[in-house]
Amino acid sequence: MAGRPLSPVPVSTPPLLRTLVERLRDAKEASGKTFEMLAKDSKLSENVVRRALAGKGVPLLETVKDIARACGRKEEDLARAWYAAKAEEILPGARKLGPMMVTSRAEFVESMIFLRIEGGYPPLHQLEKKAGSAADGRSRLPHSTLHLVLQGQIPPTEKLFTAFMEALPVPIAQRRHWLEAHRRLFADAPARRPWGQPPPVVRDEPAALTSCEAADRALARMEHEEEIKRKTGQLKEPDDYELLGLGYLNSSASGYQWPDEAELAAWEAEAAAQPPSQKDVDLREKLRAMIDRSEPA
Repeated sequence: MAGRPLSPVPVSTPPLLRTLVERLRDAKEASGKTFEMLAKDSKLSENVVRRALAGKGVPLLETVKDIARACGRKEEDLARAWYAAKAEEILPGARKLGPMMVTSRAEFVESMIFLRIEGGYPPLHQLEKKAGSAADGRSRLPHSTLHLVLQGQIPPTEKLFTAFMEALPVPIAQRRHWLEAHRRLFADAPARRPWGQPPPVVRDEPAALTSCEAADRALARMEHEEEIKRKTGQLKEPDDYELLGLGYLNSSASGYQWPDEAELAAWEAEAAAQPPSQKDVDLREKLRAMIDRSEPA
């Protein structure tokens, strides 16, 4: 494995990553070391060194620094190339802005990601551990909350952003300017609910629709539609059914002459303007009338 040469850098490799990989390869060739020697001097495995020089992904910053030291190069030279390649991977096309140049919340979140890249792009769990705990024992920088902030889903509080800068760490001289930018952009952001406090009760919500109200509305809509059908001659109800209040469409009226469009539109407008009528029917009286009619004289 030690004598196996590296394949050419893939054509699909992004430009800034290609620059980083080519500089790593140049450093290896200039040192005259084999992969086995380079892995031993950098205290890395040979597979890790080969992956870093393959160009298929941005390696860890510590890996780049270890290879640079083993090749006799300055860490800072290759670290700057790593920052550019990592920013190209995480924020393609984005431009790094200083605290005075940030004008929107989206740009501020991008700046937080750039700060994380400059800090070596540590995992969120590691940042939470470095930030430590507050006086009440809770984490100053919960990794789940920080994830939502970096995704742009919630605004960062001043306390969380301060802990974020301390965990990276951001130079003290820059922290004041970043805090000023945070206060300028997030001054009107809604305050987050304190941990353990229940959400507020919203009393302006409309009353829930009960099943009875839903049924009443459905019946009113059905009566309204049947009224229009009745006026247009689409309904013909037998007399006995009408007396019992059980009228329901069975067939269209025979010999009925259909109205023209103007008359139909007028009927529909009239039916829509008037609420559906609801008549109280005394079934006992109607049944008594039917019995009287059916009895022989």
